[in-house]
Amino acid sequence: MSKNPVLDLPLSEVMRPEIALPLQHVLKLYTVGNFLGAWRSPKGQRNIEQVFDSPQQARHAAAVCAAWLGVRTPAAPTPIPAWWTGDSRDQIAVPNAD
Repeated sequence: MSKNPVLDLPLSEVMRPEIALPLQHVLKLYTVGNFLGAWRSPKGQRNIEQVFDSPQQARHAAAVCAAWLGVRTPAAPTPIPAWWTGDSRDQIAVPNAD
């Protein structure tokens, strides 16, 4: 158990299954803490970036996970496709303009 409970969150609870499963089964990254630890090395970053839809999406995921721990990160200059669980274009409610 870590000092911060965020580090113990399973990736499958915060990332889409098609991203979380390869991270868990191929790269052996099971928690947010494992993910951030691997992200700290250039080789780890390259391996992680290959699992995501784009390198920018992987960087955004790492920045968001780090922000949960209080690390300040700059905002992404452009919209990043969703990598997190429970969010897709089908699930986003758009207010009725009528």
